[in-house]
Amino acid sequence: MGNEIVYKLAHTELAGLQWLPKNNCALKVLSLHGWLDNAASFINLSPHLHEYTHVALDLAGHGLSMHRPAGSFYHLWDYVLDVVSILNQSKQSVWLIGHSMGGAVAMLVAAIAPEKVRGLIVLDNIGPLSGSPESRVLTLQRAVSKMAKLRPGGDTSYSTKEEMVLARMDGFTTLSNPASRLLVERGASQNKEGVWVWRHDRKLTLPSPFRMDEASVEAFIKEIKCPTLALLAKDGIYHNNPQFVDQRAAQFPWIKLKWLEGNHHFHLEPKTCLAVAGEIQRFIDLN
Repeated sequence: MGNEIVYKLAHTELAGLQWLPKNNCALKVLSLHGWLDNAASFINLSPHLHEYTHVALDLAGHGLSMHRPAGSFYHLWDYVLDVVSILNQSKQSVWLIGHSMGGAVAMLVAAIAPEKVRGLIVLDNIGPLSGSPESRVLTLQRAVSKMAKLRPGGDTSYSTKEEMVLARMDGFTTLSNPASRLLVERGASQNKEGVWVWRHDRKLTLPSPFRMDEASVEAFIKEIKCPTLALLAKDGIYHNNPQFVDQRAAQFPWIKLKWLEGNHHFHLEPKTCLAVAGEIQRFIDLN
């Protein structure tokens, strides 16, 4: 299941899971999970990447990592600072894997810290969500209103962990029972009253206060100079919008794009993780 690891940064502490190869290997892989997931998102993938030193991070507010202070939003660029701070602790560059929201973070990191990223692999993601300049006032207004009304407590509670597994199976995207169970094991905790609650910060469920426009996203993509692999799930979040995927992909200086069988969590699902791992392994070996 991996060994626990903690990164002590100047502004926070982040947890993660680490898998070490049997033989010394210079290659390092850092994996970033999606929204409301955690490091367990890569538990089924990691055994197939056993030749590398692999760390799966709990992003801030997720898993066992610290939450942002009260009143703080979870901006993509805050995650970028976290990841770059971790990468700065070593002189060695890494292969960066990002799933969903983690893929967007990984892309921004690759754009601003190219010397730290040897290669980029994004899973069912093709960059940050965008919005029009005209929508920004309403977007910020809505987010600030929700944050101002947020009060301590009010967490969704469950009488058993099994209820959480069932709830997670039917979340933002569907998950199989085994995949959901892995995320819940790391993402749930039992309080003093014996009630089960999610570990993640409730602020993560608030609407984002700001989204870049497409021109801004394109500016970042064009700065990604490292080899890039984008694996998209045929039943994932872009299954109805392949044109958008092609449009974003065309902006990369260097990209290999491939669609694979599976749902949004195809890297975690037992039936599809091997195919995803095989593509990642081949890509790293060839580059």
